[in-house]
Amino acid sequence: MSELAIAREHIDVDAQKVIRHLVRNGYQAYLVGGCVRDLLLGRTPKDFDLATSATPSEVRDLFRNCRIIGRRFRLAHVVFGRKIIETATFRANPREEEAEGDGPPGELYIHRDNVFGTAEEDARRRDFTMNGLFYDVEPGQVIDYVGGLHDIKQRSVRTIGDPNIRFREDPVRLLRAVKFAARLGFDIEDQTYRAMITHRADLQKSAVPRVLEEIYRLLRGGAAAESLVLLREVGLLTELLPELAGRLEERPQTLEPYLHLVDQGVAAGEVPSSGLLLVLLFAAELQALFDEEASARVRDPLALVDEVLGPLCARLRVARRDVERAKLLLLAQRRLFQVRKKGGKIPASLAHREGFSEALALHGLLYRVARQAEGLAPAQIEAEMSAWPLPRTSLLGTQDDEGAQAGGEGRRAPAESSERPGRRRRRGPSAEDSANRDLAASHFSRSALDDDEPVPDEDAVIAAFTAALGSRSADDE
Repeated sequence: MSELAIAREHIDVDAQKVIRHLVRNGYQAYLVGGCVRDLLLGRTPKDFDLATSATPSEVRDLFRNCRIIGRRFRLAHVVFGRKIIETATFRANPREEEAEGDGPPGELYIHRDNVFGTAEEDARRRDFTMNGLFYDVEPGQVIDYVGGLHDIKQRSVRTIGDPNIRFREDPVRLLRAVKFAARLGFDIEDQTYRAMITHRADLQKSAVPRVLEEIYRLLRGGAAAESLVLLREVGLLTELLPELAGRLEERPQTLEPYLHLVDQGVAAGEVPSSGLLLVLLFAAELQALFDEEASARVRDPLALVDEVLGPLCARLRVARRDVERAKLLLLAQRRLFQVRKKGGKIPASLAHREGFSEALALHGLLYRVARQAEGLAPAQIEAEMSAWPLPRTSLLGTQDDEGAQAGGEGRRAPAESSERPGRRRRRGPSAEDSANRDLAASHFSRSALDDDEPVPDEDAVIAAFTAALGSRSADDE
């Protein structure tokens, strides 16, 4: 144990309330994991998680504002308005407890994770030493069973125990190692680094939703550019993004400038949407849609977008609303380019759309990267953009977007749904949706149109597409 203390005023008051109530009722309860790590590093935690000797049902019995979630990993969420204090029961490593037949002989992948244990067992089952620390609030004491304090001082990412076993138990830890090293500026300890290279192919065993979530976290963590470097170094890029790996291995400069701009936006408090991230990942392949002359030669822009985004989105099961948001951002670029170059009116259906600021931001990102490639200094680029006849927006277009910002404020309780219980969600597009898609595709395929002439039904096309997107958003996850 260590006498190192953390200032009480830096700890969330609701987390302290939960801990005090659990302790008063005879349970152990500590701050745990990332919040302890961040407080020791002088960073502001995104959220405050707790570990306790109380079971999820016992936590629920103590707190009326509590609900239990999860199957593979059952957790108690104690809710304070829109904020959640996640409270997990101490757990042991479940591999010894798993029944025979849960996996092939010799497999270490964890299928079930609800074996309760002691505080020390809980610390030793975690992924990295810096995440295995507890903090006892009342005496102000860090509890270290795994050497995490030493590794934080050394700024080192090290697995708890044998890394060859820990990565086989849960291959998503490979991506988490990259995330922590890039975000915190830590080095990856040698044995851990070698094990990452050895077991990189095991990532294919992980649940697809978890992998997709970690991709988004890498891109939104404020160190996306450095994450890309580390992914390439350990050979994870081919396993994670095979659709992009060839290009990024040979020409990383086709993505790195966009990631540096995303990191700047995140540092300013913005949270890029999934749709915007999808577009930026494939900016090189979609370049024909960003150039006025080239876009006029594209017969079917939506078909091109489907061809480029489709394989990755299908493999990772990207939410349809995110794919449609990406398409809307892309379809808006030609109109914004026309207004920027020749003046004119932005369609009301586009200007009042929720994603309009993001479409403007995408336009700015594309312009900045193109001009940087031509050797212009950032100050020159900003001066040019200030003269545009377009509304100004923040770097990523989410500065005033409450929904996007919520993603960066820690764990939040979902808003109340107005959907009737038992209502079935529509899984496929309606005939009207399909007609809107056909209308948009047929319009934007008019390569013979002269851009100096007004396009008579462009406003109607964007309105139709955004209406289709709106009808889907209400029903899709």
